Amino acid sequence: MSTTDTKEWRHTSPLAVVFFLGQIYQTIAQNAVQSLAPLVAVMFAYKGDLLWKIIFGTAAFFVITIAISVVRYWFFRYQITDDSILIREGVIKKTQLDIKFDRIQAINTKQNILDRAFDLVTVKIDTAGSSKQEGNLPAIRSEQASALKERIRREKPVAEIAKGAEDAGEEIATERPILSLSSRDMVKIGLSSNRALIFLAFLGPVIQQFDEEIEESVDEGTVDTAIDVAQQGVQNGIEIGLLIVVGFLLLLVVASVVGAFLRYHNFRLVTDRQTFHSTGGLITRHEHSVSFAKIQSVLISQNPVMRLFGRFRLTAKKASSGKQSSGKHFVVPLCDSQQLLLVAGTVFGSQFDQLDLRPTADAFELISRHYIRSRILSLGVLPALLVTGLMSFVIGYYAALFLIWIALITPGVWIKYKKYGYVVAKDGMVLRRGFVGFNVSAFLHRKVQRVSVTQTFLQKRKGLATMRFYLASGSLKLRYIDYRMANKLRDYVLYRVESSQLAWH
Repeated sequence: MSTTDTKEWRHTSPLAVVFFLGQIYQTIAQNAVQSLAPLVAVMFAYKGDLLWKIIFGTAAFFVITIAISVVRYWFFRYQITDDSILIREGVIKKTQLDIKFDRIQAINTKQNILDRAFDLVTVKIDTAGSSKQEGNLPAIRSEQASALKERIRREKPVAEIAKGAEDAGEEIATERPILSLSSRDMVKIGLSSNRALIFLAFLGPVIQQFDEEIEESVDEGTVDTAIDVAQQGVQNGIEIGLLIVVGFLLLLVVASVVGAFLRYHNFRLVTDRQTFHSTGGLITRHEHSVSFAKIQSVLISQNPVMRLFGRFRLTAKKASSGKQSSGKHFVVPLCDSQQLLLVAGTVFGSQFDQLDLRPTADAFELISRHYIRSRILSLGVLPALLVTGLMSFVIGYYAALFLIWIALITPGVWIKYKKYGYVVAKDGMVLRRGFVGFNVSAFLHRKVQRVSVTQTFLQKRKGLATMRFYLASGSLKLRYIDYRMANKLRDYVLYRVESSQLAWH
């Protein structure tokens, strides 16, 4: 009998207090003003030495939060039944979660240094229809977590596994390695993060601006000796400011690289039958898993730095309700083109033979050129004319300078048009978009829940339409395609949905 087979309400390890304490501090950080305002008000309401009030307030804060964590741990219970996980928690307002096995999309684990010392893990239960992890089992034994994962895996219908193996064309071996990331890859992940990209992009204009000011100060400093001395002081001040800004930006980039090591150190991706498993992390070890059947769509992103490295970021999206949290996604932070094709082929198998998620693939078709005129008109001409008309009453003919906006917006519209593309295959679709980088989304027709075809006034005149595909993981748009083709594609997708014998989840 599995160690998870029990009908009794059970406690987790007392170290779960640390988990609840972390939740409290995270909530306080997200609502700092509302959370700390009462404590600050009490501190300043009483007269006395400020230092002692700070010491007293800090001590009271930690005592109260630790006490709350201990109480939350004491009232936390869980139970494993024949078909679900029951979680009971709450002190004043008591709640009970009943998480059915067939709704669970993934069992993810998290293990920090303290957990490792006592062979404990925190289990995060990910379910369909939830925007974040629905349930947590903090600080349970590693063997209990493993037994629970195996229990969930056994609940998967045998027919579904057999069908998945048949579609893949082969029996998927246990623990088949897909990719692993090295320390050099950690540096690439850090440098290609959006935060580091913003810092590096901001660094160029800052340097240029300070350089111009330095040149101006030097040129104007030749009038006389006194002015030259003063200008030299200004120049030195500017150089010091420049060094401070550059140092700060470099520090943030280094922090991004360090963050990549902390989160993805020794990252490894493997498949186990019909499931992806990933592990990684330097101090806190993260383990995520997702069943192929639960993946609703796959997103490939590539910003300019990743393009320079020839790498991609892959995100497997699962069913959710509303906006997904970052923990809801199954992420492969870095992969090359060959690994990308291998991962995508593993997910979709023979259901999508024509799949090629590389943004530069030749199979992509462009949308209608009328997109360019429409966007220039709506984003360039109309705003420019409106601002010019309003400002003409203030600055007269000089308001015509705002018409330059039309020339500025045109190259951006052209770039977005060239990056829009789509591929329609027998079993699925691939949609490409982007501006600075690329985003490529792929999904199977049978995963679609609803399709809409809409037309704006300008699209109706040109016989064009915009399609929106609604999946359990969100919606995707295909803009400016032929109206008749859009209707045929909608009917075909709905036919594939109705005729499919496989579940969408």
